[in-house]
Amino acid sequence: MSPPAGSTDKKENPWKRMVAGAVAGTADVWACHPLDRIKTQLQNNPGRSIYQTFTDVTSKGKGFTGGVYALYEGILPMTAEAIFKVGIRYFAFSWFTKEYNERFNGGKAPKDPFFVNLAGGAFAGTVESFLVVIPCELLKVRHMTQAHSRSFGNVFRDVWREEGIQGLYKGGSATLLRQITNHMIRFPVFYAITDSLKGGDHSKKLPVLQNLAAGALAGTASTLFNNPLDTIKTRMQKQGQNQTSTQVIRSIYADGGVSAFWAGCLPRILRVAPGQAITWAVVEWVTNLLGP
Repeated sequence: MSPPAGSTDKKENPWKRMVAGAVAGTADVWACHPLDRIKTQLQNNPGRSIYQTFTDVTSKGKGFTGGVYALYEGILPMTAEAIFKVGIRYFAFSWFTKEYNERFNGGKAPKDPFFVNLAGGAFAGTVESFLVVIPCELLKVRHMTQAHSRSFGNVFRDVWREEGIQGLYKGGSATLLRQITNHMIRFPVFYAITDSLKGGDHSKKLPVLQNLAAGALAGTASTLFNNPLDTIKTRMQKQGQNQTSTQVIRSIYADGGVSAFWAGCLPRILRVAPGQAITWAVVEWVTNLLGP
């Protein structure tokens, strides 16, 4: 198993981590997309219960666009996004931490890798946000919250025609902050847990179940911390929304006080925790499979 990125294993290759991330992102989306579908719907309708939200989603459309199939609405573009997003994320993190150690630690592993993993997570979150996440998240929200069942291509065309390229970055500040805080938490937490399980021996291989558990805990921690940012982002990207970020924050508070900022937190944890468990376990497995 690959050691934490804060170490100085010369076999650690950013490109190898990119391939592993792309495979892991695909596995994550196909396993957990229905939970993401419900989470997004719930954040735009915070007064509804999880069951009511499930009913709202499955009642849309007919045939292959309705019923339980509606839970997989937008899964193909989400898969394409995940391939690039997660691949870029692990490449950026691995590249940053490797460069940092070579430039500032003399090529040696830092005694306390927490800061390096924290900074690497922030860098990875920034890079993936601008290159992939911000425009893809806006299109996902528009596609999932539309009144009618239109193709993803039609949603993209409407945004481009009516709002231009800047429309693809609407709500981008909230998305950027969410991704940065996500990975500033997930990378240090995951590596702190797995390093503890290894007893400090980075060459030790952990069972898949332990990587799954560490990934789930890292995902849960990040979700509890930054759910308000995710709620603000979702509201700002909703079709027809022309309010400023301050107005959106006020409207969320008016909907249900402080607790409204954690709307969809439970389904988001139910989505993120298993998703991160799968992502981290697959990344480590594929990295080992690819070899030096």
